[in-house]
Amino acid sequence: MDSQSIKPSIAPISDIGGTAGYATIPVTSEAAAGKYLSDSILLDKLCDRVYELLQEDMRSQRERVRNYGSRRW
Repeated sequence: MDSQSIKPSIAPISDIGGTAGYATIPVTSEAAAGKYLSDSILLDKLCDRVYELLQEDMRSQRERVRNYGSRRW
């Protein structure tokens, strides 16, 4: 298998040069936001998932800071 036959897993929606190269278009975001805001169960699931991701990120940052000053060898 060569690198030419490997397809990217995430294709950019717009110009990849900007910071929002992998972001969705505003119309899609607005429709999804409206769907989540109108359904309390979906909104609860979204909030729970965001909270889980935040906890995971904070845990990762703590580990990184804790390991920053330690010697590896």
